[in-house]
Amino acid sequence: MGEERYCTYTKRLNPNKALEQNSATAIEWYALRILHNKSSEVCSIAQRDNIEHFTPMRTTERVVDGRTVVSMRPIMPSLLFVRCTTEYISLLATRTNSNVIAYCTPGTSKPQPIPDSEMELFRFVTRTASREIELLPNDVVLGDRVRITGGIFSGVEGYIHRIHGTKRLVVAIEGISVVATTYIPKQYIQKIV
Repeated sequence: MGEERYCTYTKRLNPNKALEQNSATAIEWYALRILHNKSSEVCSIAQRDNIEHFTPMRTTERVVDGRTVVSMRPIMPSLLFVRCTTEYISLLATRTNSNVIAYCTPGTSKPQPIPDSEMELFRFVTRTASREIELLPNDVVLGDRVRITGGIFSGVEGYIHRIHGTKRLVVAIEGISVVATTYIPKQYIQKIV
């Protein structure tokens, strides 16, 4: 069950355990800010409730007593994505003593849904480049919109941005998170017009 180690849970909803869904209430991806280092607790609650969730992780290496230890660490420890209803987000906030705050649509207090296609692209990039992924500030100015035509990111669309002197693929969920991959060779970059 390596997936659970990464705080990712993709089981189908079990109507006996999950929050009852009203047909008028859409299940969508939302980004949550988790306060007071309660990410593990919130992940456990979502998993018990059979709610799909995802925390972007990075592979890290460090030397401990002369041995290299490889581990997975959250890119942004306070960030959790959940695929649920807005009612479930309210229930989660209540169950965790308000340690969960949804990222909201600017100018409102309504949680901002993330399109499935944007979320799948973000998940693919953060999983594939877990060693080389870099978190960028949300206010980064993005370059040209491109499609990658070769390599491990073949078919992925995003933006090209020069970071530390190299061109990198940048994938953003507007207002929430911006990540950059490792160097992308020029021959793999196709500008989208």
